Amino acid sequence: MTHKKHKNVIDNYENLYPMVSLIDESKTIYVIEKLEIHLHTSQIKLLKEAKKHSKAHHKRARTKQYQKLLKEPDQLEGLFEIHKKLYIKKYQKLEEKGLVTLDTECEDLPYDVSLTEKGEEILKQINKLEIEWEEVVLNGVEDKEGLIELMKQVANNAITINYKHKKGRKFVF
Repeated sequence: MTHKKHKNVIDNYENLYPMVSLIDESKTIYVIEKLEIHLHTSQIKLLKEAKKHSKAHHKRARTKQYQKLLKEPDQLEGLFEIHKKLYIKKYQKLEEKGLVTLDTECEDLPYDVSLTEKGEEILKQINKLEIEWEEVVLNGVEDKEGLIELMKQVANNAITINYKHKKGRKFVF
């Protein structure tokens, strides 16, 4: 049940962002509170990234992008090296929890990561909790299908911004 003060604030929102932010935070809190293992928000996101990056087509794309960077040595210095070290450090924390295996001795990439069986199980639990959360927040919404279709339109418009940004930054991770 919404507290009256908060309902008034939400009812006065005129822009999408505060609502999207609130909804996303709600999902994250729901998952973190019910997850059998303690993970931070960034660790959940990184675990999902590890699953995505372990797919063959994503690994090929990352390898191709990294090979391009190798041809431009100045691109490997500075920011790229800092990002690489940060990602490795973050993945090491997931590795300590038994969720991923980190390989820093790859031939084709600066590092690679793969999910462990425990990592796969935690991702299944996260997915289940996200579905439960969705049922909670959609409770009482009359046109759920219509809302989802509208959200698909918004997401398709938003993904263009994400894609251009990542492509422009030559993301390998």
